[in-house]
Formats: sequence, C-alpha cells, structure tokens
Amino acid sequence: MHETIRVMKLPPRIRFQLMLKARAAIERALSSGSPTGLSVPRTEPGLVAAVTTYAIPQLAKDWRQILQPTGTNIAISAVFTHQAPKVRFIGPHKTKAACELADLLLVVDNIRTGRRQAALIQAKMAAQRGTVIISRPQDKLQLALFQNWPRFDFQEPIYKLANVDFHSGGSAHDCGQYGVIDRHFVSPPVWSQMLPSTVPGKTLAAPLLAEFIVDLVRGRVGRDATPALATDWSRTVEALMTVTYGRLFHHRQSLGPLAFPRGNTTQAFFLQNNLIQVSVTTDGSLPTDEEPRFELMDVEPPNRAISTIWIKLGGD
Repeated sequence: MHETIRVMKLPPRIRFQLMLKARAAIERALSSGSPTGLSVPRTEPGLVAAVTTYAIPQLAKDWRQILQPTGTNIAISAVFTHQAPKVRFIGPHKTKAACELADLLLVVDNIRTGRRQAALIQAKMAAQRGTVIISRPQDKLQLALFQNWPRFDFQEPIYKLANVDFHSGGSAHDCGQYGVIDRHFVSPPVWSQMLPSTVPGKTLAAPLLAEFIVDLVRGRVGRDATPALATDWSRTVEALMTVTYGRLFHHRQSLGPLAFPRGNTTQAFFLQNNLIQVSVTTDGSLPTDEEPRFELMDVEPPNRAISTIWIKLGGD
C-alpha cells in the first residue's frame, strides 16, 4: 500500500485561530516552564518538557472551543521523558555510528479518516540569535541521520526493528525536522521548524512550531504513518508509541486505543529526586491542573521511550 496525500479541510479562519492559540500556549510554556520545573527552562530538555507538559492542557482547552462548532472533538496526550531510543547506522565516513533517534515525536490520529500523520523533531538551541550551528561530533551524526536517513537499527531489542528504511514506500525527507529554540534577546523564546537540509543556517522565515502542528493536523507536513500502510516509517511510529505508552509506570490501559479519559490529568514521575517522565492527558473539557500528581519510582525504567505529543481528532 502506498501513501497518498490527504489534507484535512479547515476554513482559513479556523486554521488561523488554532495557530494563534497554539502559539500563545507554546510561548507561555517556553517562558515559564512546566508545573514540575523549579525555574524557567534554559536547556533543550527543559524546553521540550515545558512544551509537552505545560502547553498541552491549555492548547487542548482552546482548540476544543474552536473545533466544537465544526463537529470535531479533540483529545491530546503528551509525554516528556528524559531519554530517547538510540539507533545504529553507517555514518558519513562509512564508519559505524550511533545517536538518539530524535527528541520529540508528533502524532495526529484522525479517527474519521483512519489516517495517522507523524513527524520526528530534533530540538536544538540557537547558538546565536536567529542561527543554528552544528559543531559537536554527536550533533553532526544526528544531522547526518536526519538529512540522509540511512538504514538503521534500534539498539534496544524491545523495538524489534532493524534495517529500517524510511525511503521505502514514501518520502524520507518528510519524516523529520529540526526544532530550533532561540533565547537570544528574545522574549518569549522562539521555536522555529527547519528542514534538515537548511541546517546549519538561519531561522529567518522558518515556520513556528505552532504553525507546524496545525499543518500536521491538516496533513500538509510530516508523513503518513497510518499503520495499515505497513511501511518502515509507520512501523517505527507505532513501535515508538507502544514503548512510550507501555512503560511500567504509564497507565496505558487508561488511554485505550481510541479514547482518552475525560478531563485533564498530569502525573510527574521521579527517581531519586530526578524527574524521569511527565505524562499529560486532556480533552480540554476541564481547567488545567494547578499541580501534577507526583509519583516516586524505585527503579529506572527498563527501556528508552521518546517524548511525544499525540493529538486525536474525532466526530460527535
């Protein structure tokens, strides 16, 4: 089965409202951090955590109000985890290489159409105002992965994926983008989305994360990851979600395959005073949590998951 381009039709006014509300929620999160943070985030992990756990409840609440008149329901689950799965591949110099797959997975499931659209995001702090620079060897490996998508193997056996080929069955170039976060004399910080082919480079004219998420909902960016396609890309997205939502301390059964619990729930998991994971589920029908529920863990989670924002759209 091959991928086909299917765009969710939204009136321009609705698209604009969704983008404005997403931008406001993301900017507030980047400025203030997450409810579990002790200070304003300044690093890539802290800023990713802020967006995945703090922006999502407000975004869901605002989007619910915008989409309800169109007969569309929304539910969002977001997970921040402090580690991502690693993959092995042949690097630019024909030597064996390994790096984390990505920092963030964005997924949109449209229950009406049965379609899943997804994209991987590699977060990177701007080295200078409006500029992303790639200098460290590990960062260069990550860029080579995103620019070329050579065949790769997951290091952890739980993923059961080897010789993964994103070029099979579709466009590998649609699978991932760089999320460049600029804090240089900018308030609030700016999160821009850049094609890997434009990295390193200037963020000028690059779309904001809020715009990217709206376009992902519409099916205009990212890549079709509908499980029925049975491509390496769709299998990878499914495996990442299965592991992320199947970790021992995440209540996978409460989410179910097609439904989220009503309301808004936030849980923060700690191991030896270190934040391990934050999980948020919301349908936007209740006010956002003032404080998350804290859970103390005894052991390190056995498998690396990936930070995820999972949006589900359905009808009445």
